[in-house]
Amino acid sequence: MVFSSYIFIFVFLPIVLIVYYTLSKTRSNNYQKAILILSSLFFYGYFNITYLLVIIVSILMNYLLAVLMVKNTAEINNGATQTVSRPRKKQFLIIVGILLNVGILGYFKYYNFFIENINTVFRISLTAKSIILPLGISFSTFQQLLFLLSIYRDEEKPGSFIDFCVFVLFFPKLAAGPIVLYGEFAPQLTDDTRRYINYDNIARGVYIFAIGLFKKIVIADTIALFVDNGFTQNELSFSVAWVAAISYTLQIYFDFSGYSDMAIGIGKMLNIDLPENFTSPYKSESLTEFWRRWHITLGKSLSKLIYIPLGGSRKGIIRNCVNLFITFFISGLWHGASWTFVIWGTLHGLVIIFERLFKKVLNKIPKIIKITGTFLIVNFLWVLFRAATFSEAANIYSGMFNFKNIGLFSISALAADGLINFPAILNFTYISGLIAVLLFVVFFSRNTIEKAKTFSPNPQSTIFTVIMLCISIIHCSKESIFIYFNF
Repeated sequence: MVFSSYIFIFVFLPIVLIVYYTLSKTRSNNYQKAILILSSLFFYGYFNITYLLVIIVSILMNYLLAVLMVKNTAEINNGATQTVSRPRKKQFLIIVGILLNVGILGYFKYYNFFIENINTVFRISLTAKSIILPLGISFSTFQQLLFLLSIYRDEEKPGSFIDFCVFVLFFPKLAAGPIVLYGEFAPQLTDDTRRYINYDNIARGVYIFAIGLFKKIVIADTIALFVDNGFTQNELSFSVAWVAAISYTLQIYFDFSGYSDMAIGIGKMLNIDLPENFTSPYKSESLTEFWRRWHITLGKSLSKLIYIPLGGSRKGIIRNCVNLFITFFISGLWHGASWTFVIWGTLHGLVIIFERLFKKVLNKIPKIIKITGTFLIVNFLWVLFRAATFSEAANIYSGMFNFKNIGLFSISALAADGLINFPAILNFTYISGLIAVLLFVVFFSRNTIEKAKTFSPNPQSTIFTVIMLCISIIHCSKESIFIYFNF
């Protein structure tokens, strides 16, 4: 089940909302929390019921470790003896937590990757396994690691087990984020004012959801055709290669930001505020700024889990550069078990290190040049992110510098299986016009969160929301998963 499916829009979500607010009349909000847990387990198990056990074990394991760490701290504060060994016990527990979480993630996501590389390096034939990646395992692992780290640092306490279950399982963010901190999420569950239906939040949530659905179904899934056709061609012309690359740059933005919008919108309908994940990242003047605007919650998580513990920028410029390199190397590996992702992340890190070293010189460059240059770098590196192999990426890169074959009108072939019966000139006009419009939207329009801040339930916003929903629902006939579901 995905947010953009008929069963979610017309069956699952309405039932959850009706039951959830019906139970607001009960004395305890635990009944509402239970509905969120049960509905989230159903949502998770709908993809593959086998992996319900994985996430349940993960929740039990992490909550138990958190409770043991808090108990250890309490014993120390009460003046118990053996105060030297008990801090070590707490350190032992956080190390165990890190190893177990990384171990679970490593097995499901990276086992075959490591086996393939071991076979290549040592020329042996270890057998790979047929492992299906559990839904949202990278996101739930990051959230629980951040939770354990906050408990270890005495920044917060675990709270009730039912609150922790809702925190991990909350279905709007379960599959692909946004990545949420326990300290930001849990207090909302104990706020009684959030138990009852808030029609302003419902209207605002539907509005945000409608924009996200439109981004995914109408925009991202439409230009996905250009991407798929472009990345599978051989000997691409200059124009085809660039259109395919730019199409993916647009596809992944509208796909993932669309998902995040829908997650935030659903959360708002349930009176739960989820953090924003995108603030017009393609308007960035540097790659450093890009990562403050793109997948914001991942950037903050990587900073808390890796960059800051390594020393951040506190230990000199050389150490800072090393810390940035390690952080982005891990970021690439987190995104996927492939060397294309690792190189993608590493190159981002190298560019950011370059920006850090030559910051004063780069600041003198005119703003329009910096924005254009950053967009071109991001677009160029997205090719590695999308390509299944290095040879596929090399094919696109070769076309992007194929000045001997501009092939302007050859981009009409990218609409194959879509507008194949139209004359080539119309296909060319359609593709180039659509890309131009989307680039204009990306660079000059307000993002969803900015629009939501000025939203008010009135006839104009109602008509806009209804039109967006109707157009999107018409396109829902072909269900497609979100790009970040693969991570």
